[in-house]
Amino acid sequence: MKLRRLGWGLAAATIISLVFRELYSSLMSHQPTAHIRAHKHDLQARKHHAGAEDAYRTTPHQNPTALTASKTTKPIDTCQPPVTNIAYLKIHKAGSSTLSQVINRFGYRRNLTFLLPNDTECGARYIWDMESTSDVRKDILRSIGPTNVLSNYRYDLFTLHTTYNRRVLDDLMQPGSRYITILRDPVGHFLSAYNYYDFSLALPYKKRKYSSKTKQIQWIKEWMSNPDDYRRKYEDIARAGDISVSPESYLFCRNSQTRDLGFDMRHEENISKTSEYIDVLNKEVDLVLITDYFDESLLVMQKMFCWEMSDILYIPENQGHKFNLKSGHLPGDIAQSIRGWNSADQQLYDHFNRTLWRKIEEYGPSFASDLNTFRSRLKEIAHTCKRRPVRPRSRYQKTPDRCRLLAMNKNALMDNIRQRQTLRQRISFDPIISGRDVTW
Repeated sequence: MKLRRLGWGLAAATIISLVFRELYSSLMSHQPTAHIRAHKHDLQARKHHAGAEDAYRTTPHQNPTALTASKTTKPIDTCQPPVTNIAYLKIHKAGSSTLSQVINRFGYRRNLTFLLPNDTECGARYIWDMESTSDVRKDILRSIGPTNVLSNYRYDLFTLHTTYNRRVLDDLMQPGSRYITILRDPVGHFLSAYNYYDFSLALPYKKRKYSSKTKQIQWIKEWMSNPDDYRRKYEDIARAGDISVSPESYLFCRNSQTRDLGFDMRHEENISKTSEYIDVLNKEVDLVLITDYFDESLLVMQKMFCWEMSDILYIPENQGHKFNLKSGHLPGDIAQSIRGWNSADQQLYDHFNRTLWRKIEEYGPSFASDLNTFRSRLKEIAHTCKRRPVRPRSRYQKTPDRCRLLAMNKNALMDNIRQRQTLRQRISFDPIISGRDVTW
């Protein structure tokens, strides 16, 4: 009886196998041959390339000084797994906080380790002194997880202000980490620093800030009439402690973007020395974003790092200052004098602005449509996730779940990162990011 059942089972298995083989052969016979499929793919690609290229040529966001697209330009390579090891060299007053938030959210979602100082007060936003690896290790927050070896642990992400020292950062970061930074047009950068660090303290006026544009322009003009003299006066004031920001604030009066990137400021007026150092940065830094073309820069970074578009969505940081003078408000001669006084920063900016637009060319023909899609999603989250003051009985009192991490301000997010890393344990569920898989 058992042998009979076994025989029937083998026969049934054979019949099923033959049926599936016939079905598979039948399906494959209806598939187009390889060369036909390749021809169709080529036609579709050519059609897509032509349409997208026309759209990009007419986009209003294209840099008027951008290089003309070359027929030999190669698109950025197909993506591999996303880049998760990044050293972001945060530049003072360059609109850099918004980018640090983008990277911090990316790392927080993935439970990555951050290179942070132990200090949670005045030094929480930077690791200023990077003279030696051993000195930095004494003052940084220890990492998380059972594999932590304090003597030589390598970190995944760095997103703070510092003075760039590649040797020390290489010792602290994971091998193969990508290095990025961001630059701002020197005129807009100077105006931002002038307001934030209150350079007007050195000017012979009683009421200095938050006045009419006409008055603000008058004071900027006065500063630029003798900038070196006013810089020395401001340094004396800062060193005496008569300033609310920092005794080192005078360092940000002139060419401070170049300073943040590690340049020897004894040569800030030497064009050839500046050019040589720009060549060094060009080799060492993988991507320099430009604040004045922030959305374009983020798209290039997204593709270069194989991220999703949801990873680069943002709500702007530090937008609430009362000082409203912009570079476009200045007469041309004042703007030109600012550029001349900050000649090292201007050299640096001009070089990497050109570099960015070459990378945009390498992005491929879908850049314009991707940029439009990205900006549409930014408008959506600005409406849905905008940070609103919490008022009693307000209908906006609760932030939508999918917006909680995106709408979290930089201090709150860093507190969460620091708390998690201090606990030194990886968590499998975090209520703040439980909705991270939501697509926008």
